[in-house]
Amino acid sequence: MFPLSLARTGEKLIIRKIKAEQEMKTRFQELGFCEGSPITIVNVERGNLIVKTKGSSYAIDRDFAQTIFVS
Repeated sequence: MFPLSLARTGEKLIIRKIKAEQEMKTRFQELGFCEGSPITIVNVERGNLIVKTKGSSYAIDRDFAQTIFVS
């Protein structure tokens, strides 16, 4: 298990844990970032990521990516 911020372009991973306050976790879940959900890294540029999960793509910054743990 490692932070999403360390993932590479093209990797297909599973979200294992989100380390954030409950309010933030709830918001992440509304966007599809749920424990057990698959996530694909579309692109990584300067620490920021474009990811795809549950049919939607999102641009997320490094700080956000460090709170999501995947394997």
